[in-house]
Amino acid sequence: MKQLLALFLFLQTACFGAPAWVSEQNLEVLVSKEDIAKKVNEVAAKIDAEYSGQELEVIIVMKGGVCVASDLIRALQTPITLGYMKASSYGKNGASAGELKITGLEDLDLSGKNVLVVDDIFDSGNTMTQLVKKLEEAKPKSLKTLVLLSKKIPRKTQYRPDYVLFEIENRFVVGYGLDYKEYYRGLDSVYAFINDTPPLSLQ
Repeated sequence: MKQLLALFLFLQTACFGAPAWVSEQNLEVLVSKEDIAKKVNEVAAKIDAEYSGQELEVIIVMKGGVCVASDLIRALQTPITLGYMKASSYGKNGASAGELKITGLEDLDLSGKNVLVVDDIFDSGNTMTQLVKKLEEAKPKSLKTLVLLSKKIPRKTQYRPDYVLFEIENRFVVGYGLDYKEYYRGLDSVYAFINDTPPLSLQ
């Protein structure tokens, strides 16, 4: 119960505005908060139509999926329950840690349920592909995935998300849940680093 309460508080406070210091950073808006809001509402309407008369379990992939999931669940008319898990192959310094670590699956009861996994970005696709394989072992009634962003890059995996809000070029992006070394998650738009170079102070 304490974990769920902490999650709800985080959802309510995670994605508000761009603080003054952003204008001093090496950032440019890639996807505006207005475009995000419009697309979230469009996708929510599609999901409502697909799951009409049914219930849906929304699984947030923490921490990146928190902003898009927060807005999505408020736009949905479909009755939902909410869960979360964490998947990471990166360390705090932003460098790849290699093997994917998944936590939280042991707390999810998905048998016979319609499940929608929500994440921030589909990059190489390896994380989502492995998550789907693990979640299928829980024998859900249905299993679909939604991502905020999908990069236009070659991939080894054949898996693709069921819902993609925006396709983007291969840029270094932050904001609206996406981070660099745990910074920038709370920005209300998606930003790209100019010349794909983060500030010297964070490198």
